[in-house]
Amino acid sequence: MNVQYSKHAKDQMQDRSINDSEVKECLASWDIRCTDKKGNTIYKARLRSGKGIKVVIAKDDSNFIITVADY
Repeated sequence: MNVQYSKHAKDQMQDRSINDSEVKECLASWDIRCTDKKGNTIYKARLRSGKGIKVVIAKDDSNFIITVADY
């Protein structure tokens, strides 16, 4: 899975101690998928580690991650 991260996503990952493999785990085995009001796809997953994260993907580029957060 080849993804690109926005600067904001990279900053959020660093601040929240979320790594690339956790983001990819979320995208591969999400629990919830929904869309925000701008049309971006949101994936939420409870990871094997027990941590819950969400990943927001740009509506016009399925390989571009806008932001990452705990949930």
